[in-house]
Amino acid sequence: MDPRYARQMRVEHVGEAGQARLGSSHAMIVGVGALGCVSADLLVRAGVGTVTIIDRDLVERSNLHRQPLFTESDADEKKPKAIAAKERLEVVNAGVEVRGIIADFHCENALGLIEGGGVPDVLIDGTDNFETRFLLNDCSVKLGVPYVYGGAISTKGSAAVFVPGRGGPCLRCIVPEAPDAGTQPTCESAGVIGAVSSIIGSYQAAEAMKVLMGQWDRVMGSMLSFDLWEGVRTRVELGDAKDAECVCCGKGEYGYLEGERGLPQALCGQQAVQIAGGGKMIDLRRLGASLEGSGDFEVKDYMIRGMVEHGGERFELTCFADGRAIVDGTVDVGVARAVYSRYISS
Repeated sequence: MDPRYARQMRVEHVGEAGQARLGSSHAMIVGVGALGCVSADLLVRAGVGTVTIIDRDLVERSNLHRQPLFTESDADEKKPKAIAAKERLEVVNAGVEVRGIIADFHCENALGLIEGGGVPDVLIDGTDNFETRFLLNDCSVKLGVPYVYGGAISTKGSAAVFVPGRGGPCLRCIVPEAPDAGTQPTCESAGVIGAVSSIIGSYQAAEAMKVLMGQWDRVMGSMLSFDLWEGVRTRVELGDAKDAECVCCGKGEYGYLEGERGLPQALCGQQAVQIAGGGKMIDLRRLGASLEGSGDFEVKDYMIRGMVEHGGERFELTCFADGRAIVDGTVDVGVARAVYSRYISS
């Protein structure tokens, strides 16, 4: 056994058997932002045999304060996060197979990405919007793969584990519908403290290790939430939270996996992509207020429009009251979705 794991194996919950199970396991992380960087780094250092990372974005300077796998040179080169993370992690532990996949994770490719390299033993949430979280939840329930949820914004964080087939809830038992677009803060509008992301990413890695070692009785059965600045922490037990009428785990309907919200579309004859947005109405004045620090936006009763930056490039973003948006300046659907998630989506 590699001596790097000596101190880890001395932990009574791990030992040689637990380390061997980690070494034969596969963890998949969707999104290698702040949470994904931390959990990927810890799992690779812990000796998880295969770690797959999926991400659509490029490294930016604004990432560096909270995404520890990346460097200034990665940002200057606008290197894809999946590749930059893979390169760093391969240097950290050459004994782990690290797979970096540059992809926009959406309903048309989600199952293919998950099943393509062999169905993983755990799915880890490194995303920043409920549309993708609900898609991950659909995949988790459909494939029977445990899902480790995490979220971080400003000084607050939350985490939970959802294990299909063991009588507990799925994410949609707890949050049946996504918050309306524009009603929730994003890292762009509210910022985020790096320490919050590190704590949640560490929780996710620890819970994933429990899952991978088959220690089901140790898996967190609650929703953890905290405010690091206020020193407040709460746990809500999830043991009785399963909803028999849940649209996903109760009724077996996978609306996000089946394209419930509709795919973004490149607009014919234009250098622009339209995002469907789900048809939910948006309070444009409220959205405009949340975007004040992100650019000069024109706010009207029926739309909001302004220039935004993403990946070192500028795009014109137009959002309508029905949640629909147009990202002008690209025909790349993945880029448009990233812009939408960063500035509008919850």
